[in-house]
Amino acid sequence: GEEGTCRAGTTCVGASVAVSRMAEVIRNFTLSSLAGGETEFALPEQDLEDDITYPDDPVRQLTAASFHDVVMDTERDVLVKFYAPWCGHCKAMKSAYMELCDRFEHLPSVVIAEFDATKHKLPKGEAVEGYPTVRLYPAQRPSSTAASSPHTITPIAFNGRREVGEMEAFVRRHAVSLHVLAELKDKAKKLEEEHATAVTEQREEDAAKILADLQEIRKAVAGNELAIPGEKEEKRRTPVFGKRILMEALRKNEETRRQGIAGGA
Repeated sequence: GEEGTCRAGTTCVGASVAVSRMAEVIRNFTLSSLAGGETEFALPEQDLEDDITYPDDPVRQLTAASFHDVVMDTERDVLVKFYAPWCGHCKAMKSAYMELCDRFEHLPSVVIAEFDATKHKLPKGEAVEGYPTVRLYPAQRPSSTAASSPHTITPIAFNGRREVGEMEAFVRRHAVSLHVLAELKDKAKKLEEEHATAVTEQREEDAAKILADLQEIRKAVAGNELAIPGEKEEKRRTPVFGKRILMEALRKNEETRRQGIAGGA
C-alpha cells in the first residue's frame, strides 16, 4: 500500500524523531564499523536538513534547467523522486533509492533521478502535493507516431512501498525501453535459429540476409545493455554526518562514559 508523505509547505512532524535518537543510530553504526561488524546503516525517518550526505550518491540530480531534457528524452525511461531535504520519508528511502540506481546501472535506457522541489522551481505542468512523490516518465517506442513530440509523455505514479524490490518491479513493469530490449532479444534468438537452419540447408543467400539482420539487432541490444566485467559486488555507501548529529553523538557517548565511571565507583 501507499506509504506516508510530507505535505508540501508543512513541517514533517509525523515522520520526525529527536536528534538524540538519530545520534544513537550513528553511534551504534560507527562503533560496529570500528569493531569490524557488518551492521547495515538503517536510517530512521527524521527531520534534519543537510545533516546526512552520501558523497558517492549515484542518483542523477535534476534541476529546473535540466529537467526537461532528461525527463522528456523519448528513448529513456526516467524515474523521478520529487523530494524535500527536511522530509523524513524522503530521507528514510534514500538508501533504497540509491540501491535501485545500482540495479539499473547496466541499462543506460533507464535513469534514476531526483528533484529537490524546495530548491528548484517545478517545471511547467508538474504539480507536487507531498514528499516524496515518485513518477516514471516512460520512453516511447521507435515506431510511435508521437516519438517526435516529447510533450505527449504521460508520467506513471508510483504508490507502492518504498522498498528497492517493489520500486524495481514497478520500473521493470512500466519501462518501455526494457520491453523493447526484451523483444529485440527474442527476435535475435529466432533469427539465430533461422540462420542455423539456412546454413544447414545450404541456402547461402538467405543465410547472409538473416545474418545481416541478426547483426543489426545484436548491435541494438549491445547499445542498450552494458556489459559489466567480473562478478557484481554489493555497494556499501558510507554516509557523511553533519556537525549537529556528530556533536550530539559525542555528547551522548561522553554521558554514557561518565555514567559508567560513576557506576563503578
